[in-house]
Amino acid sequence: MTDTKERSGRRRTRRGEETRRQLIEACIDCLNERGYAGTSIEAVMSKAGISRGSVLNQFPTRLDLMTATIEAAMRGMMADTSARFARISDPVERLRRLCDLYWETQRLPVSAAVTEVLLAARWDTDLAAMLGRVTKEIEIELDAETRRRGEEAGVNDIEALVVHARMLILSLRGMTLELMFDPDRQIIHHALEEIRASHQAFCDRMLAD
Repeated sequence: MTDTKERSGRRRTRRGEETRRQLIEACIDCLNERGYAGTSIEAVMSKAGISRGSVLNQFPTRLDLMTATIEAAMRGMMADTSARFARISDPVERLRRLCDLYWETQRLPVSAAVTEVLLAARWDTDLAAMLGRVTKEIEIELDAETRRRGEEAGVNDIEALVVHARMLILSLRGMTLELMFDPDRQIIHHALEEIRASHQAFCDRMLAD
């Protein structure tokens, strides 16, 4: 009898995890399609094709859903960047490609969802407090990854690299926001080329003997 109950509990846990994953993916889709204001519990429920009871069992409030979604989106961005890094064998080349790799990650739907929620947090204090808690842990992990990659490449000022990497992410996020309403704005594409050139000059300084 005990074994049967344990197996049933594991099945429920797996079902719960799958439901949670589907809801988070639906929430990311809704943020991209409807914006933050239009991403209600009802919209996510409809998108995922999951009953209200199952939704509320996983996420009792909209803020709970947003918290889980943004953490998953940020971790998805980190995983995407890491996978792109892993395809480059030379650590120095990885460092020199940092701007391009971040740019590719910033163009993902999960990145647009994060930007949408960041903008909404200007007016929603509860949302802003939630983002502060989530991003603090993510940023600690991000900085640790940057330090590790810098050490592998032989960078001579690791902390300068950490600041530079954050600057790249913030700058590129702003550019993706500009391109959301007009993807053909040439001034933004020219600015991206300037950032790429600036990054290469930074690498030259950081990799000098």
